[in-house]
Amino acid sequence: MKNENWQDKRINEINETCSTKPGVAENFIEEVYAIYESKADSYESFKQEQEEKRAKYMPQLIEEWRKL
Repeated sequence: MKNENWQDKRINEINETCSTKPGVAENFIEEVYAIYESKADSYESFKQEQEEKRAKYMPQLIEEWRKL
């Protein structure tokens, strides 16, 4: 059995979910891109990294949205 890293394991989980639940793939697009770009060494580190990015950029996005 191949020793999968956390990225391969999570991508496989997403693929499994998408194959059993048609129409949900668009819910994972951002996560898949983030996984491929991530330098995190574990899924827990990846989740923390994503939370930090959201905290950093979300207020800016809300402010821009209010200006529309």
